[in-house]
Amino acid sequence: MTKTGFLILTAVTAALIAGAAALRPAATTMAPSEGARFFPGLDGAALDAVDRIRVTAEGKGITLDRKDGRWTVRDKGGYPAAFAKVKEALVSLSQLRQFERKTADPSRYDKLDLGDPAEKDAKSKRLTAFAAGKTVADVIVGKSNTKEILFGRSLVYVRLPGDKQSWLAVGDPKLAAEAGDWLDRAVLDVKTGRIREVVQTAAGGTGEEAAEPPRVIVGKDKAGDDKFRLRNLPEGREIKGERFLRYIGESLDNLTLEDVRPAGEVDFAGKAAGSAVFRTFDGLVVTATLARTGKPDEDDKYWMTFEAGVDESALLKDKPKAGSDLKPADEVRKEAAAIEARTAGWAYKVSSTVTRFLRYTMADILKPPPEKKDGDGTENDSNRAPDKSEN
Repeated sequence: MTKTGFLILTAVTAALIAGAAALRPAATTMAPSEGARFFPGLDGAALDAVDRIRVTAEGKGITLDRKDGRWTVRDKGGYPAAFAKVKEALVSLSQLRQFERKTADPSRYDKLDLGDPAEKDAKSKRLTAFAAGKTVADVIVGKSNTKEILFGRSLVYVRLPGDKQSWLAVGDPKLAAEAGDWLDRAVLDVKTGRIREVVQTAAGGTGEEAAEPPRVIVGKDKAGDDKFRLRNLPEGREIKGERFLRYIGESLDNLTLEDVRPAGEVDFAGKAAGSAVFRTFDGLVVTATLARTGKPDEDDKYWMTFEAGVDESALLKDKPKAGSDLKPADEVRKEAAAIEARTAGWAYKVSSTVTRFLRYTMADILKPPPEKKDGDGTENDSNRAPDKSEN
């Protein structure tokens, strides 16, 4: 968050308000006019100096810290926060203005969602900003007024802690009440068109001696191919449909997190649930390792870690054609380093749908084996392998 960026944002916001006011036609009746800013000192350098914010909602506190120029969510182990959300909250806080006085009777606060945010079922939220350990702004935010819009800016009910007077104010910080809602949710974005091969290994799978091979190997021969194929298709067997293979190949395309925690908090060794290695046509290698913290049929109880590297032998020697998903060698190296920097040391919970794809086995992908017949030509059901999709 740079000083220049905040200065520009606040200057543009102020200019827009001033310009809109100048162009506003003369009112035929008296109407409330926009008043003073609640925090006039929170501007320019002061805004850029904010290094901690705290959101109190539903009886819980959420703390975000700025470290080395990046905002992180303390309640999620210091994982990066979504910069856009932090910026919106702080800029809105700095520009929050009085518009119209409302009730000063605490018994009527509930109608405006301005009760004590420290209470468990409170609908209000409190935003407190700090700089070098000192409070520089503090406000309780209530219900948004969706019926009135002032110069394209939303109105919201607020009050200052310790002050009974409530206000209808210009500007709405739009505060999230859950720590997870402040996270930067982007994890990986490896386009499906780049995927050359995916090797999925079931937990404990080591050899080919099992009834079904413990590995699923999905891939394409050329980058321009439309469909994936099962490279280790057992002789005499058929797949249920190409879509099952495609589901695996597209697992890392725009992958976002649902939750995150330090990797050390998950027992990946004792609760191993398989792995998947993705290789692209342009040399990127991503390994996903899974652990199960719940029952096997609970898709939302899986966590995963990611590692990224480069297959130097697969890097493109020439610049990719225009419109291709493939990347030049230098970009792939930077991409792998960026993935490592972002994901190292973290365990992710992602969509249960993606988790299910990454745990596909041959039994999930193949049709049942052909039914064997007895010497008299009749079918022998005892030789028919069960199909999990029928359960």
